[in-house]
Amino acid sequence: MSSKIPKIALIIAIIILIICFILLLVMPKMVSKPKEEEVVSKYSTKATDTLKELDIYTEINNKDYSKTIEVLLEDNNFKTKYLNDYFNIDYQDIDNFSKTINSLLDKDYNSQEINYIIKNFQEQIDILLTMKHINILEFKDITNFNIDNLSRYINYYNDNDYDLKSVVTYVNIGLDLDGYSKYETYTLEEAKDITILVNKYHKLPDNYEPDDLVSLEYNANYKLRKEAAEAFKELTEVAKLDNVIFYPFSPYRSFATQNVLYNRYKQMDGEKVADTYSARPGFSEHQLGLAVDVRSSTLNDNLTEEDYNWMLNNSYKYGFIIRYPKGKQFITQYIEEPWHIRYLGVELATKVHDSGLTYDEYYDLYMEER
Repeated sequence: MSSKIPKIALIIAIIILIICFILLLVMPKMVSKPKEEEVVSKYSTKATDTLKELDIYTEINNKDYSKTIEVLLEDNNFKTKYLNDYFNIDYQDIDNFSKTINSLLDKDYNSQEINYIIKNFQEQIDILLTMKHINILEFKDITNFNIDNLSRYINYYNDNDYDLKSVVTYVNIGLDLDGYSKYETYTLEEAKDITILVNKYHKLPDNYEPDDLVSLEYNANYKLRKEAAEAFKELTEVAKLDNVIFYPFSPYRSFATQNVLYNRYKQMDGEKVADTYSARPGFSEHQLGLAVDVRSSTLNDNLTEEDYNWMLNNSYKYGFIIRYPKGKQFITQYIEEPWHIRYLGVELATKVHDSGLTYDEYYDLYMEER
């Protein structure tokens, strides 16, 4: 009996050793941490590979996805120095997007400026790329801003003491250019519009003649377009009720008539002076059949101060404005002409009157198509 005990003890010891050995092999696997799952990339394979090559994969992938960054990486246009800017630039589906934003960043435009530029001026970005950096956001709230005129705005702003909003309007009118040096010519159909703007930068066709001219009661040789003639009759009748009496003395004039008049003034005073008070042929509102010069009953070719003030405060109610008001010569490019009234229709004339602007300014701000 006693001899069996050591044998049993030995067997038990061996079994224990085997169990311990097995545990030594198994336990490390049982207590080891589970294998981490590989993080899924937010970017395309090509973009991901480039990020890893640049050793910024984890940094970028841990942030919100950016289509802008992905396109830059795929186009091989990614620049590490602009990383923070890229995250703030909204992707736009335009040609050469990645090259464009890099070019703008190279010009020191920030992400806010770039978003504004690409959203609003996709077709004119090259204008900015050919210039030094400007604060483009200064123009953001100027509704009549036209990026095609940008260099002209800058030059005119530097040469004058006007605020930026005024500069934009004045340049759009053409005041940074010599009168008649650059102008648009209307078509015959466009010339029929009673709201048309005619000045030294907008010309009528030489052969334009309204097809609805009618004679004025005052003189059968004096004519205006039918709608303007009817409104003028009403205006004169209402004025009489206020003891304001005026007469027409120069309504519709043809291109040929204007040509004769202008050349006479030019020979008399020289071109420079003549241009301050007489329109060249094709540039006269009188050819529209919508403008008429009026005189007080006591004067030959002007209005008295009292009659002028009455006209200024009442003519718009019947569709007319004083086209070349006092103090606005630098905008209209003509001397003040209190006697020259232009028909626009009651609604538009009222708006122009209430704005306090010349028609040149009003037209650019509220009527010019862009």
